[in-house]
Formats: sequence, C-alpha cells, structure tokens
Amino acid sequence: MNSKNDKRRKFLKLGLGATAGLITSKLVANQMVKENTPNVLEESCETTLDQTLGPFYPHVKNGDGDVDLTTIQGKQGEAEGEKILIRGIVRDENCEPIANALVELWQANHHGRYSHEGDAENPSPLDPNFEGWGQMTTDASGSFGFKTIKPASYAFADPSIKENWRTPHLHWKVSRRGFHELITQTYFKGEKLNKTDGVIALIPKGDQGDFILSPIREENGIPLYEFMVNLKMVESSEQRIKALSACVGKYEMNVPLLFKKMIVSVKMEDKQLFLKMPDYATVELKYIGKDEFDATSMDARLVFNRSEDGSVNSITVHNSFDKSTVPTIAPRV
Repeated sequence: MNSKNDKRRKFLKLGLGATAGLITSKLVANQMVKENTPNVLEESCETTLDQTLGPFYPHVKNGDGDVDLTTIQGKQGEAEGEKILIRGIVRDENCEPIANALVELWQANHHGRYSHEGDAENPSPLDPNFEGWGQMTTDASGSFGFKTIKPASYAFADPSIKENWRTPHLHWKVSRRGFHELITQTYFKGEKLNKTDGVIALIPKGDQGDFILSPIREENGIPLYEFMVNLKMVESSEQRIKALSACVGKYEMNVPLLFKKMIVSVKMEDKQLFLKMPDYATVELKYIGKDEFDATSMDARLVFNRSEDGSVNSITVHNSFDKSTVPTIAPRV
C-alpha cells in the first residue's frame, strides 16, 4: 500500500463511522425499567455524546437484520467468537423513555473485519454466519437489546504502530422523529488498546465511563452489558424552519470522512436538516448557530453561505478531525 492510500485508509478506519425472552420481550423490558428506576431518578440524563460514524455503515444490509447477530436466517451455523448481550433504554432529557426509536448496531467480526465492501482490503476473513448488523425499534418502555459477539481489534494502517489499532468497539445509530439523532460507539473495559485508541481519546475523560462498558451480570453464561442512551429534543420555530428550508438542495462537496468529492443532498425532515451521501449513511446536521451546523459523525462542521436575498449558494466545509486542513467550498448545483 502506497503512502497516499495508507494515509487515506488510516483516516477512513479511524473515521474518526431469537430466542424466547432473549432481548425484546416485554418481561425483560419491564424488568430493565424496574432495575434502572433508581438510577434514572438520580441522573440528569444529559444528551449522549456523538462520536464518528466511521466508513462502514451498512448501507447494503445483508442478512435478516434482527436483534440476534450471531445467526442468520436460513443458515445452520453460529457466529465465531464470544457471545454477548447488550441492552439499554433510550430516554429524553427528562429521563422519560422514548418509544419507537430506531436503534441500529453494526460492528467487526471475531477476526476484526466488517461485512462491508469498503473493508475489502482487510486480510482478515469474513464470518459467513455473522450478520454484522442489526436494528430494532424501542418499545413503550424505551428498551432495546441485541445478542452479538465481542468484536476483535484491527489495524487500519501499519500494524507495528500501536496507535494504528482500533480497540474492540460497537457502532450505534439511534434516531426518532422530533429528536436529534445519535451516532456513537461503545467499548469494553479492560482492553489494552483502550489506552491508545484514537476515537476514545476524543471523548472527555469524565465521559468515557458512559461508553467503556463492563458486564453487569451473566444470563445463561453470556455476559450482559448495559448502554443507556439519552436524546435531545428538537426545538423549532417558524423563522428557524424558514431558514432551514433555504439550505435544502444539492452541493458538490469534498467529504472529510471519505476523502473524496461527491454530489450530496441536504434535506429537511420534521424540522431537522440531514445530509445524504450516495451509497452511504444519512447523518443529521446539528444546529450550532446561525447557518452553522455540526456533523461530528462525518468529521465536519458546515457553514451555509447566503446571498443578499437570503438564498443559500454554497457551504463552507471545515474538517473537524484535522483542524489544520484548509476549509473547502461546496457550491450549490
């Protein structure tokens, strides 16, 4: 791999993004609420922090996409690796559960490879019995849960350099109309690579405990992890909606996350702006100030530029991951 491609792969990889009673039963959901009620009352339910989306969001979703990633419908085998359970509750800023939130999970397999065409350069093998992604909507109690395997670490560049390794991690995207979406990652306590992982290093020290998880108990010999998610409600006004509407359109943009130029679309849904990249994930543009939006998960800060008549003619794209990079202009097309 030449140095140019090596650097590109480094930044892309750093990204820097059914069994009875198994996970989704009401009995389990209600038990979780009871067990967590004391904590919920004590917590402030501050909004969960965004982290990078990374390059391997499953836009082509193979398999059955259910809550058990360790088996695939129609296949007899099971995924390789240590099986784990991970459950949680999606809540708002007042610690009230959010029903019908879409929770998406994707990850590397037991060998450290993603079931994604973008990871084709990875020499590690695929696991034909590992789904690699799953999704579900929360119930009335806001509960979600998955059965999966603990992923392996992998090197995104020269493996002899410890900073080029990603520690084992899970990717999450949580969305619900009326709330700002969350794109983030979780990790496993005790992993040596946690100390040198570049994405963990971007999380404030005081918040890292929310994402570096330990098992809370075992169920049938399978460790259970808990991940609580708090979403922020979208605030709206007639004037703000009008300003957002002017941003809707297509732009020719150099995308920092993907290191390439493409035609992207800015759309408005339910009083929120979203950026759609071809054959990739849609991400929310989160309001910072007048015409300025944060896209943490795609390593960018976007500023919409207006003409004298108030129409938007371009976007200034700032690379938030590498602040030494000169901002680029994405003209409207």
